[in-house]
Amino acid sequence: MAAIPLTESAVRTLKRGLIARFPGDKSSHLSEALAAALRFNTNMSLVDAVRRTDVDDPDILLLDEAGFLERLQTVARRPLTSSDRALIFDNLRIADDGQLIRTRSVGFTKVRYDRSKRRLAWRNLMVHAINAGIAQRLFTVRPGDNRWPGARKDRFDENIAATFRFEIDGMPAVGSVHDAGYDELSVHVALWPTKDAEYWVPAVGAGKLAGEAFAMGWLERRDGAWLQVLRDSRLRDSFRCKNSHLDRLAQLEVEPLGYADRGSFKL
Repeated sequence: MAAIPLTESAVRTLKRGLIARFPGDKSSHLSEALAAALRFNTNMSLVDAVRRTDVDDPDILLLDEAGFLERLQTVARRPLTSSDRALIFDNLRIADDGQLIRTRSVGFTKVRYDRSKRRLAWRNLMVHAINAGIAQRLFTVRPGDNRWPGARKDRFDENIAATFRFEIDGMPAVGSVHDAGYDELSVHVALWPTKDAEYWVPAVGAGKLAGEAFAMGWLERRDGAWLQVLRDSRLRDSFRCKNSHLDRLAQLEVEPLGYADRGSFKL
C-alpha cells in the first residue's frame, strides 16, 4: 500500500519512482494508473484535487496496487507480467523517502481478520475512531503531528488526552486519543456511550463504563503508519462488546485514511 500526502511534490516524486519501476510504459499511462491507485477516475481529476489542496495541511491517501495495475493494463493495452504484479508501493525506490509513508510492517501479512468476528469488530471500531480523529484534524499519521488542544509537543509537557464525538453509520460514538510516546498514539472508542463516557473512555479497559461496545489500540507513526494488532490472547482487554451487537460491528465497512489497518505490535 503505502501512502502519500496529496501534494504536487509528493505526486511528482512518486511518478518518478514509477517511471523507473516501469521503464517500458508511457508517462501518460503511468499518470492514469497513479490516479487510479489514489482512487481518482482520471489523471485530470487527480491534478484538480492537488491544485485545490492546502499544501500546509494536505490529506494523506493510501495507494492501491490493484487499482494501479488494473488501470495500467487498460490504458497500456498490454497483459500484466509477473514483475508488474509484484508491485508493492512500500518497496518503491524513490529519491525523497520523506514523501512516501510506509504502511507495511513485518506483521502485516500475519494478520487475518476473517478468522475472528470479534477481531474484525475491534478492527472496524478502531479504524472508524482513527479516521474520525484524522477528519477532525486532531492528529495525522505523520510522526509527532499531534494537534488536539493541550497535545504534548515534547517529553516535558503534560500528557493530556483529548475526547471527541462522532458517529458510525448513525450510531453515536465517543473517542479519545493521547500520546503514547515514541510517536505512537493510544486511541480508545466507545459505541452507544454512557452518559459519563467522556470521563471513562480514556481509561484502559473502560469496557461497559464507557459504552455498550469499547475498543482500544495503538497507531504506529514512527516506522510507518499502521494500526498495531495484538495477539488473540490479549484482545479481551482491548475489546468489550455485547454479543447482540457483534454481528453488526463485524459487518461495518470502513477503509483507513492514510495508514494500514494491520501491522506489528510494538512495546
